[in-house]
Amino acid sequence: MEDPNVDAEISSPNGRDAFILHGLPAYFTIGCDTIAFTSANQFPGFRDFPSGVHLIWIAPSGSMSTRSGYWMFTPEEGEEEEDTKSGRVHLKHWDVYDEVLVDVFDEEMNEEVKEIQKESLEQNFANLYPYGIHTAEAVSARNNALTEQYGLPSDLLGDRNIWYQLTFAINQELLTRITGEARNNWNVTTSDSVAGETVSAEETSLYSNRRPGLQFIFPMNARLINPLATGSERTRQALDPSGWVIEKLEDAASGYEPDDLTGEFQFAFLAGAHLANLSCAAQWFYLAIELVFRSYSLATDRPQQARSLIQVFHAQLLYNDRYLEGDIFELMPKHAHELRLALTTYKARLDEKLLALGDSATLEQKAVAIAFSSLQSWLPRLGWELGSDYVRSGNVMLEDGEMVQAEISDFEDEDERGEFAPAVVEMENGKEAGLVSWD
Repeated sequence: MEDPNVDAEISSPNGRDAFILHGLPAYFTIGCDTIAFTSANQFPGFRDFPSGVHLIWIAPSGSMSTRSGYWMFTPEEGEEEEDTKSGRVHLKHWDVYDEVLVDVFDEEMNEEVKEIQKESLEQNFANLYPYGIHTAEAVSARNNALTEQYGLPSDLLGDRNIWYQLTFAINQELLTRITGEARNNWNVTTSDSVAGETVSAEETSLYSNRRPGLQFIFPMNARLINPLATGSERTRQALDPSGWVIEKLEDAASGYEPDDLTGEFQFAFLAGAHLANLSCAAQWFYLAIELVFRSYSLATDRPQQARSLIQVFHAQLLYNDRYLEGDIFELMPKHAHELRLALTTYKARLDEKLLALGDSATLEQKAVAIAFSSLQSWLPRLGWELGSDYVRSGNVMLEDGEMVQAEISDFEDEDERGEFAPAVVEMENGKEAGLVSWD
């Protein structure tokens, strides 16, 4: 089903997509991809969108306001489908009562009123603001990434390529599946929640217009263990869900693609960062901590996918530091600490896996280490060092509550670190000094 507010009868003079906004009062904040600003006048919209995925969001002035977002997809030249031709005009209206973006046209509007609306839109087309962000076209950014397949191009995370790195795996099918909306009608707001998330009565009352939850392949409440797995395989997946992740994404019957995990990782970050959607922010932390940087074997079994996820995460951290007024880590400081520990463990496991491969490691597998090394060199900006806190062994709780004893044998030849590390203590009369005696 197609959104009736993507008007095929009004076409852009230069063949580029446009977004027309009706009824937005002055002094509202408007966001479009990497920029955000407050307009002193009624803002009419944007034109001349380059190919790729774009996120437009609107918010009343004030940091505590609810934000309403709209995803757009502009195809690359020569790759348009019949219903995704470039030069299309996306029409939205600002509902001042509910403070959300809504459709301009509806089924009850008669044809005469529609024609008047269309004439007005055509007359105002020249007043739209050009998409002035100096960004690389999707195709050129992708070619740049492919040029140096096994290294990290110096400008891969530069201003011209950053939006592409944040969105390249988000496509129309993924947007439709996550939002549950008709094609080209992908709306997301601050109040939307991830499917399966527990919502309090207070939140239900506050957001009475909350829609059904956003659908992720690996939502926060999902088990990262194959329900059919038993014994040692079940324990192995509890420690490293790579096998289950690969199986689920590559199952032909599921309809998923390996890049869908990357796309969901990108979607959750942008919805959390730009729309202040706490549910999506929590989903992003979950994917990073429990899946991306705990699926250690992806580096050897699916190295291109592992490298892609690491580079996307690097781009997200850089974007959070360089472009955002707020900080996604300040939203959930506990998760930020858990993420640092997850990165520490991932580094240790990655080093050991590549060391075990030795000369047999492929260029793609070595590229994973290069990507992570680049990420690691940036982390001191957050005050993060990855040289300690690696947990080698201990009790692991499976996702159904069962406790198992697990030991990571990869590090038997090096000093233990972190929670289970041996400590040097002072001895007195054959006992540790400073202990309370009950004799």
